[in-house]
Amino acid sequence: MPSLLRAIRSVRKAESLRPEQIRELQDRRLRKLLKHAFEKSRFYQRHYRAHGITRRDLDSIQPEQIPVIDKNVMMANYDDLITDPALTRAHLERFIDDSPTPGSKYKNRYSVVHTSGSSGTIGLFVYAPHEWQIGKALSLRVTGVKLPLLRRKRIAFIAATDGHFASVSSFYNLPRVLFRRLPLSISSPIEEIREQINTFKPDVISGYASGLNLLAEEQLAGHIDIAPTEAYCTGDPLTANFRQRIEKAFGTNPCNMYGSSETMTLAGECHAHHQLHLFDDWFSVQVVDDALLPARQGKAIITNLYNFTQPLIRYQMNDEIVLGEDRCPCGSPFPVIENIAGRHEEFLWFDRQDEGKDFIHPIVLAEFFVPGLEKFQFVQKSSNRLLMKAIPSSGNSDITPAIREKMHAILSKKSLQNSVRFNVETVEQIPNDPRSGKFKLIVPLSTT
Repeated sequence: MPSLLRAIRSVRKAESLRPEQIRELQDRRLRKLLKHAFEKSRFYQRHYRAHGITRRDLDSIQPEQIPVIDKNVMMANYDDLITDPALTRAHLERFIDDSPTPGSKYKNRYSVVHTSGSSGTIGLFVYAPHEWQIGKALSLRVTGVKLPLLRRKRIAFIAATDGHFASVSSFYNLPRVLFRRLPLSISSPIEEIREQINTFKPDVISGYASGLNLLAEEQLAGHIDIAPTEAYCTGDPLTANFRQRIEKAFGTNPCNMYGSSETMTLAGECHAHHQLHLFDDWFSVQVVDDALLPARQGKAIITNLYNFTQPLIRYQMNDEIVLGEDRCPCGSPFPVIENIAGRHEEFLWFDRQDEGKDFIHPIVLAEFFVPGLEKFQFVQKSSNRLLMKAIPSSGNSDITPAIREKMHAILSKKSLQNSVRFNVETVEQIPNDPRSGKFKLIVPLSTT
């Protein structure tokens, strides 16, 4: 709790600054991170020297002069990029596989999260304790929580809850002295979700926007009866229809949050105007076009200014964002994100043996993880057939049994294990979609 309170104070200092003061703060933090990475990361020292960047240049180099990296580069150089030599890719992958409980710490110290996102490429991200607290404090900036609370709040979280994913790990690490917590697996049968949430009666509901929309549908249908006063969405898009349905069901307008495993909470809506604000006091973000030139709409190039354990400097995300042209009337010093693209995959619906249907949530598939899996794609072949195309990492050719075991667990949660035929095809490459030119993590039946 003391370390979280310190992080909250640190995060809230910038909220009263002017935009130009935040840019100065961002620049100081960037220079500090660059020097740390150059001194402690074998990868960055080698990478920057190959681009003609020396230690003396770090005080004056402009962000756009710093070479861009992406998830493929990061994972290919993982052990050299990490600044703590005690952390290795092999050890962290083994930890995730052996310690499935969200919120558990590697060496009782480090928070480890994994993702593939829409890219299909596995990514590992590790945070030291004080770095993790900054990430949590940024999420509390969105909620507007004032400490101490008069009483413990009951918070229900509906998402993929059985892995080291950023949002669920952060949820499990909420202080017990402040919150009573109910994790609801998006993969659970709807009957289980109804029973659990009706018993719990949350003050706050949070999780995937599609998950909160599901709860809203259940409330409007009379299957659940809860009265939350706050709602927070993350993980997938909060559409206009979702927002309207959640507000109708619970009488509270949901607040949208935008984050990733690389950033934790990168942006959050203001409660006054529901505009998404980019937290550029702790992140340096540029938007670029395909030629890596500055643009209002395009790929996000981010630098996480508080993670010194795994520095992500000029790191290209797969999400596309549109920056707002005007400041929000709420008076926040943080710039506005007008729109986020590239964060939506379709649900996969399958026939059950009882003649009903059920779905697998796209984020459950996006967060699929087994050690030795480099990249993958899911292709729905029919209403009861699913194919995974899998690229194993070097030296890990026999990963099919582990993939099958993982998928069996996912299907079993939905009682689909006996009705869905799942196959694995080991391949050397997975081409991009010929129509869009982009990689598709999930190819639903309607487009196969």
